[in-house]
Amino acid sequence: MTKKHQAQFVFYYLLSLISLGAMAIGTGIIVFEVLDKVFINVSNSYFSMQALKTAFSTLLISTPIYYICSHLLSKNIKKGDLSLESSLRKWLIYLILLVTSVVMLVWLVSILNSFLNGEMTIKFILKALTALIISAMIFSYYLYNIRQKVAKKKDKIKSIFFIASLVLIVFALGLAVVNMESPQTTREKKIDEKILRDFDNINMNVNMYYNDNEKLPESLEQLKGDSDLNKYPNSTVSLEDIDYNKLSETEYELCADFKTSNLDDENTNLRYGINRLHDSGYQCLEQEFMKFK
Repeated sequence: MTKKHQAQFVFYYLLSLISLGAMAIGTGIIVFEVLDKVFINVSNSYFSMQALKTAFSTLLISTPIYYICSHLLSKNIKKGDLSLESSLRKWLIYLILLVTSVVMLVWLVSILNSFLNGEMTIKFILKALTALIISAMIFSYYLYNIRQKVAKKKDKIKSIFFIASLVLIVFALGLAVVNMESPQTTREKKIDEKILRDFDNINMNVNMYYNDNEKLPESLEQLKGDSDLNKYPNSTVSLEDIDYNKLSETEYELCADFKTSNLDDENTNLRYGINRLHDSGYQCLEQEFMKFK
C-alpha cells in the first residue's frame, strides 16, 4: 500500500467515523425527543422541536456520507488495494470502536441519571433500549469487519447489517417528519414568541410604574415618560400591535394577534404557566401583577 493509498484510506475511515457518530447521535436524539413528546414528564426531559430538527438534519446529511465511505473502503478491499490484515485498517477500526464506546458510555450515564432524577420508568427503558440497539449494531458490525479474513464479493452478513441500519435510519427519519412542524409554522411561532417576550418586557415596566406611582398606567404611552427616551428599562418594544386594557386598580391584560395556538403544547404550560397560553387570532392574556416591597 503506497503512502497515497494510506492517506486516502485514513481519510475514508476518519470521515466514516465522524459520519457514523453523527448518524448514531442523530438517530438517538430523534427517538429520545419523540419519547419526551409522547411521555410528558413534569420533573424532567422537555420536548425540544429545535433538537428534533437538528437531529433530523444531522441524520439526513451524515447517512449518505457514511455509506459512500463504507462503499469506497469495501471496493478497495475487494480490489486488493487495502488488505484485511493491514495494521492501519485495524488501528482505524479500533479507533472507531473506542470513540463509539465513549459516546455510548456517556449516553447511558446520562439516561440513567435522568431516570434517577425522576424520569418516567417507561421512558427510561425505551431510551436505554434505543442506545443499546444502536451501540450493539455498531459494535457487531465492526467486530465482524476486524475479524474478517477473506474479502467476499457478496457478503451476506454485511448486506444484513446494511439493510438493518437502513431500516432503523428510515424509521428515525419517518418519526422526525411526523413530529416536526413545517418551516412556515416555525416562522409563525417565532413571531408569537416575540410577542410574548414583548409582553414580559411590558409587564416589568407596568410593575415598575405601579411601584413608582401606586397605580397602574392608563395606557402604555405613559411608560415612556415626558422625554423621547423611554423612562423605564426594557420598554423598547413596538406598541403598535399590542393593546393594553386596564381591568381594575391592580389588574390588566395585554392583547395581540397571534398566528398560532400553543394550547396543546404541554411543555409550554409546564414551563411558563397559563398566562402564556394562547389560541390563534386576537387574544387577550391577563397578566400577573407583582408588587415590589
